[in-house]
Amino acid sequence: MNRTQKRKLIKTIAKVIPGKKLAASAVILGAFGAVMYYKNRLIPKYADDYPYSFVWEGDKNGNLSFGKKDHKRVKTLKDLFRSQWSHYLTWDGRTIAESLVQTFLMCDDKKPFDRANTAVMLAQLGICASIGSGSITGLKDISPKKALLLTAGFYACAPHLIATCFWLTGSMNYLWMGLLQSLFVLPYSMNYHGNLEHMPRPLILLMGLFAGWSTETGAGAALMLSLMSAFHAKVKGRYRSWMTWGIAGALAGLALLLMAPGNRKKFRIEQEESDTLPASLDEMLPGYVPVDYLYTPLMFKLWFKDGFMATILRELPLQIPVAAYFLQKNRDPHTTVFILGLEAAVLAVPTVMMLSPEYPRRATYPSILYLLPAAACALDHLEIGEISSWSTPAKAVFALGAAALGINLLSGLIVDADLSCQIEDQVEIIKNNREKELICVDDVALAPLYTALSSDRSITYDVCMGICFDNADDPYNMAAAAYYGAKKICCKATEHPYEKKGFRNLLYQIVTPVKSLIRRTKEIWEN
Repeated sequence: MNRTQKRKLIKTIAKVIPGKKLAASAVILGAFGAVMYYKNRLIPKYADDYPYSFVWEGDKNGNLSFGKKDHKRVKTLKDLFRSQWSHYLTWDGRTIAESLVQTFLMCDDKKPFDRANTAVMLAQLGICASIGSGSITGLKDISPKKALLLTAGFYACAPHLIATCFWLTGSMNYLWMGLLQSLFVLPYSMNYHGNLEHMPRPLILLMGLFAGWSTETGAGAALMLSLMSAFHAKVKGRYRSWMTWGIAGALAGLALLLMAPGNRKKFRIEQEESDTLPASLDEMLPGYVPVDYLYTPLMFKLWFKDGFMATILRELPLQIPVAAYFLQKNRDPHTTVFILGLEAAVLAVPTVMMLSPEYPRRATYPSILYLLPAAACALDHLEIGEISSWSTPAKAVFALGAAALGINLLSGLIVDADLSCQIEDQVEIIKNNREKELICVDDVALAPLYTALSSDRSITYDVCMGICFDNADDPYNMAAAAYYGAKKICCKATEHPYEKKGFRNLLYQIVTPVKSLIRRTKEIWEN
């Protein structure tokens, strides 16, 4: 091979090999996807996953209330249709989300969900990037800095990460419905940036219907942004008829969601016959107050402190590029209005939740869907050099932030794996003692040190539901018993090793969860 041929070969290879920036972005997003899939695999089925595995019996106050005795697994489309019809009439209007929940729960193996869930998470980041730029964003359009912003920002700032993005039942209601909502908003963002003129009206109508018929706060935020975009398009002379079709679809979906007959019945059941709402102030969990305190000054005070402010503080890291953009002297008015519109939706979600009778933090998840595009858009209009050119203090802050996030991630993986092992041990005892009238298992607990380090990036106490109730007639225990073919199950009222004091127990609390991580990793690798 002569010199000329060598040069041609090198040029050909150079065209095939991606550029350094593209390769770096691919590595960041690929690593994020791999770790998130691993985290998905660590987490077992638990809590609502058991009751929703069965056909919904509305005439017996549903599967999440006391009183249900007969359980039939959802195994066919006929079962699914019957279950969802009953659910819509007697519980709530989240038919699309709960249909997906029960579809994936037909399978005993959680692996198909874990794969699909990881794909949806990555797709959500891509849609957020596309909304921020107002165009379909491919991997080649995402710089390493933006890839870091999207992945680290989503992981660090999404409210109650496990409940919204990893728990099977919760993920369908938030992550998956969030994808439908942001997909609907995308065409309006593209029109705002002058990148979309025509859109098939039946398609945008269907997208609007799905977005509206998803979750209450998310549907409201998506509808709000589409209305703002349509109004701006009208003023600027870019209004198109498909915008009306999309808004009409969203309104129709929202009506189906909010006007479900089951909404009223569910509220009555939770007040009178369920233990969802606490009986007294001493038994409260974040986001719930006793019936007698609904819509009182105390409720609004708690909602503001533990809901609104908690959401705002959690999202502060993603507000840094937005604040930096607004501190610039030369700002593009078109971009400024766009970011302000997204920020309006970001604040509207926790504000509207202040009027809700329940305020679990996971309900503010839709807020992050529009803060990520706002931050990504702001980043595109900031001049940020390579890390090597940063000042020493800036490098130190970045290094500390990366280290803190790494410790938080590792601690979360340890907590999730440890709880999974404890639930596996419970299930093994149940399967080996099915002939008994009552099976008692040891309760589960979270390792204190790793739980503190992981914050709410891992399974937390308010969604830590293995077989963890001492009442065998609790709906969660009854559903879990039916799932594993047992008659009755309950938890022993004993002190968990993680709750004991002393140096030896402290050592146990540190070492045992790490062993659980190794054990679960081996199981995942073998399966």
